[in-house]
Amino acid sequence: MLPPPLRDAFAGFERRQAVRAPTGLRFAFADSLSALNATAWDEVTAGKGLMLSRAYLEALEGAATPNVEHRYALGFDGARPVLAMAMQILDVSIDRLRPAAAKSVIEGLDTAALEHSVRQRVLVCGNLLSAGLDGVATTLDSALAFRAVGEVLYRVRRAEKLNGHTNLVVVKDLSAGQRDESRALESLSYRVMEGGPTMVLPLDAAWRTHDDYLASMVSKYRSAVKRKVYAPVLEAGCRVVRLSVEEVERHAERLQALHLAVQDNASVRPVTVSSSYWPAMARLTEANVFNAIIRGDEVLGFLLVQVDGDESRAAQIGFDREAAKDLPLYLRLLHTAVEVGLERGSARVVLGRTALEPKARMGAKPVDTFMWVRHRVPVVNALTRGLVDLVRHDPAPDIDPFKRGEA
Repeated sequence: MLPPPLRDAFAGFERRQAVRAPTGLRFAFADSLSALNATAWDEVTAGKGLMLSRAYLEALEGAATPNVEHRYALGFDGARPVLAMAMQILDVSIDRLRPAAAKSVIEGLDTAALEHSVRQRVLVCGNLLSAGLDGVATTLDSALAFRAVGEVLYRVRRAEKLNGHTNLVVVKDLSAGQRDESRALESLSYRVMEGGPTMVLPLDAAWRTHDDYLASMVSKYRSAVKRKVYAPVLEAGCRVVRLSVEEVERHAERLQALHLAVQDNASVRPVTVSSSYWPAMARLTEANVFNAIIRGDEVLGFLLVQVDGDESRAAQIGFDREAAKDLPLYLRLLHTAVEVGLERGSARVVLGRTALEPKARMGAKPVDTFMWVRHRVPVVNALTRGLVDLVRHDPAPDIDPFKRGEA
């Protein structure tokens, strides 16, 4: 009989081998969603939210984001569909960082390493334009489900050798509970990394309008919103409007320019949509709401709010940076997300990962997110660490703007 240390070591080895073995599921893969069985996809993704719906994915695919390719997979237990996955191949390079940020990432790398790291193909399980674990729908138990996720990602990565090596694989954005459920990925050489806090505003069931939301605040916070956010925009002769599909189509190039003005100021900008993205999203009228600030005939800023089940998300934003020197365009647009959430009866509004303090003053609280990452080339490790450091934020301030007992 083996001594306990060796016995435990062999038992651990056998467990790892069992997890790494094929799941026994059958898979279908495609570069376009239209190539997969629509009925099977709908069966697995029913009730799983906007981001995995065929309407959304086909609109996103049709919008042709420049440095993103789409991949899809269906998993079957016999003839029964049990898994649907939406993935993206991201072609990322150092030019996706602002110059100062790029310098901090590449500092210390030798010339050969830098040349190798200039461009990498990254396989992402999920959607880089949204938040949450939005790349997986399954009816399997969590342990088998994430083994299947790992198997799909392995097969896709191997197939991508024809287009160039894919050295980095990411499963994004998991909650604390989903992180525990997905531990099977750890045995497949993935490691968990912090994704940074996402600011989430819970909406009280008693609130029906934005005025109700403001009325629940302590007077100094309520007054600050009215005086510093709403009043300046109104006094400048601006209108806050809801754009129709036709208006989004007409202003698509302007929306793109405003969005790029915001992106150009970001440390990391892995994905840049094309101007065709905005009309594609606007046509999904039940899910996507475009709020805009207009002065005269000029659009000064906009926010795309996506309504998904009981959640409203501030998705993409754009505003005139010159006008924003005098007007609180960003904060006024954020409040339109609250307005949409209350109109649609959402339970919460997801405000995103940036500008933590202003969002905390709105009543939002930080929710930690995690991602699983698998990479095998040393220079990619260096680039990944740099990117993670750049997007990591300071802890959100502990602010409670609401009257005690009312929120």
